[in-house]
Amino acid sequence: MNIGETIKKLRKQKDMTQEQLAEYLNISPQAISRWEINSTLPDITLVPMLANIFDVSSDTLLGIDIDAKEKRIDAIVKEAQNYSWKIQDDEAEKLLRNALKEYPNSYKLMNWLAYVLSLNVGNYDVNWNEEVKKRFEKEKKISEEEVKIIWEEIITLGEKILAECTDDNLRYWSITHLCKTYASMGETAKAMSFAKKMPDTTQRNLITETLKGTKKYNHMQTEIAHSAFNGVLNSIGLLMVNPYVSLDDGTAPYNPDECIELNHKIIDIVNILIEDGNFGDFNLDLANAHVSLTFLYAKKSDAASTLNHFRLAAKYAVIHDSLNVLPPVSKEYTSLLFRGVNFPFNSVHSQITMTELLLERSRELDSILPAAELEEIRNELRKHTAIN
Repeated sequence: MNIGETIKKLRKQKDMTQEQLAEYLNISPQAISRWEINSTLPDITLVPMLANIFDVSSDTLLGIDIDAKEKRIDAIVKEAQNYSWKIQDDEAEKLLRNALKEYPNSYKLMNWLAYVLSLNVGNYDVNWNEEVKKRFEKEKKISEEEVKIIWEEIITLGEKILAECTDDNLRYWSITHLCKTYASMGETAKAMSFAKKMPDTTQRNLITETLKGTKKYNHMQTEIAHSAFNGVLNSIGLLMVNPYVSLDDGTAPYNPDECIELNHKIIDIVNILIEDGNFGDFNLDLANAHVSLTFLYAKKSDAASTLNHFRLAAKYAVIHDSLNVLPPVSKEYTSLLFRGVNFPFNSVHSQITMTELLLERSRELDSILPAAELEEIRNELRKHTAIN
């Protein structure tokens, strides 16, 4: 179907006369008639207006097969990827530039051109030694002025995609290109501003890649500490105690003995991460694990283990609460992995402290633990809480 036939079909679908369409476009009805009998073609400047009136894309109006177009673009991208993986970036760039002449509004092609250009100036680290060597050799042949020109083109492509494209995946890629480019240019503040536009996990990874030297190392340390504290250890604890987690048959995922084993694993993990006993924020993980073990062993009527873990729970709860104050008293980890990272980094000031919680729950142990030893722990807890 040619453009004249398409205009006629769309006009009739809108229940519009030639006169009405002509009035919208501020031209004569005779011009519309000539289009529809293919005597003449509409001026190219009228195509966007016609597309808007008929509520279709310009491609549809011009009779372009959208599916065929996308397949063609995808094939070009795949070919460019193959060139890039073979370290033939010049061929990939040439292919993409020619494709953009054919499809100048393809954000997918723009994105891949920005990526290939980024590889050319070292915005992206690659994982294979041979690739690093080949790309480095190529980069040495590019002058500083050429690098600046490439950076500007990457920024132009990225900003165009962000301004016009609605595909989240392409937008995220563009943010990544812009972030890495500004980082390479030494404009860290701008790089960070783009990184912070990304979803949480991707944002943290991108910030890590943006930083360099000591700042990068320190950031990675802090991220690992945050991930351990707020991630796997917290999730294991929630999985064991969350009453809403159950299997299809209504049973809990873990029986009491398995929960005991998992809590011991949490304690083991903390001791691996913090080998020198300066636990910082991880005192909370230890306190929670020992609290869980206290009441798991209590259900098994194992008084010795119950007393041991309640005493340890109290110890770590007191340390945790002493750190979790306002204003925060900042200290540093000294373990090999986290040395130099400040804590507490996750201060949460709830209405009831860990020591207060333990003192309240100690009533459940009256019939299990020896009165004198239980009271000894309670007295220690009372020193650090307003509850009597």
